[in-house]
Amino acid sequence: MLTEQKARPLDAAGLITTVLDPGTYRSWDAPVVDPDPGPEYREELAAARAKTGVDESVLTGEGHIRGRRVAVIVSEF
Repeated sequence: MLTEQKARPLDAAGLITTVLDPGTYRSWDAPVVDPDPGPEYREELAAARAKTGVDESVLTGEGHIRGRRVAVIVSEF
């Protein structure tokens, strides 16, 4: 008997873990210096961080898929 299961979307980190060979991901991202974007945008950033648990919407790096080196660009949204 088959049961219905609702698929949950993967976040960026989950997608990286699922697709790349284990232990091969190396991030190219560096901490961002806050340019003081103003109070309205700061509130939007805080809301996005609270919703997603991350401070960047795009992750970049490199890893391997079946032993082949690949570039990785993954969007959180």
